[in-house]
Amino acid sequence: MGGELDSPDCVKLAGSGREEMRASCLCFLLACLQLIFGCNAPRVEEITPRSDVSYPLPRPESKLAAKTWDGSPNLEPGLDPRNVLLFEDFEGDHYQQGWKTHWGRAVGAGTVENPAQYVFAGNRSAFVENKKGYHDAMGAGQYVPEIPIDDAAYFRLYLRLQDGFSTGSTNQVKLISMRGGVSLESTYGGAGTKSIGDKFSVDLCIDNSRSLHFYYYHPDQRGGWGDFAYCKFSFFRYAKISPGKWYCVELMLRNNLPRKKDGQLSAWLDGQLVGNVEKLRFRDVEESKIRRFAVYSYFGGDNAWQTSPKDQRVYVDNLVISRKPIGCLGAAH
Repeated sequence: MGGELDSPDCVKLAGSGREEMRASCLCFLLACLQLIFGCNAPRVEEITPRSDVSYPLPRPESKLAAKTWDGSPNLEPGLDPRNVLLFEDFEGDHYQQGWKTHWGRAVGAGTVENPAQYVFAGNRSAFVENKKGYHDAMGAGQYVPEIPIDDAAYFRLYLRLQDGFSTGSTNQVKLISMRGGVSLESTYGGAGTKSIGDKFSVDLCIDNSRSLHFYYYHPDQRGGWGDFAYCKFSFFRYAKISPGKWYCVELMLRNNLPRKKDGQLSAWLDGQLVGNVEKLRFRDVEESKIRRFAVYSYFGGDNAWQTSPKDQRVYVDNLVISRKPIGCLGAAH
């Protein structure tokens, strides 16, 4: 049996017949292993993805899992969660439980789904309701950030006066507010009291002609009552809020350095700057910070004839409080 055994899969072996037999057995065993495992090995073309099958891309990290703001978990597209303190779309049945408050509840006497014109986005909006003969509105509410804001705060919401809304004989209807002080208890609540540099406030209001204006308390105001500054699109054209239409309203308060006149108020209506007041002094001590935000429909004045002339509502939707500018979600309509 002399000679060499040639096999493409075996090493060439030479020697005695016993060695040749061993080599033959080894080659046979290797051939069997190759046959067994070779037949079961996957073919490359069978694991290549087919062109007619779509494979899902990795899902982006859920913002809900990284929620850092108060209110609704469904953050409005375009908002930066690093700057948002509160976002509320009023979609949840128990949305008020997601608000931090002081001296009251979260905004809303209730929510509505119909008629659709009273919902700006999603399926629901909230409303505050004025009753005939009263100054205050049911559902007026507030938000208190866990950490007071030292520098600037931005407050935006979509707002709609009910069709046929009337200001009656009031001097102004207060819509939204920012309030500050050295503590929550010292933030403004006493009308007609001039600040000594330890508290301040600004309200965005409409007057009898529904012209938008600031009403603000600060140490340098002219008298015991707050100062007025009207919002305008141009020198001759006042910014107005009319019933039956949604508006994107944004208010900014920039706190001053203590004892410096470098504070600022700004307001935007449908994304356009309509009001700006600079060189303001809100505080003289560092502890006086922005601590409260409020939504309400308050008919100003001391007399019964300055109250709401009838039962009526103000609707609000997609409310945001942030440390940075917010802007509008599309165009108000």
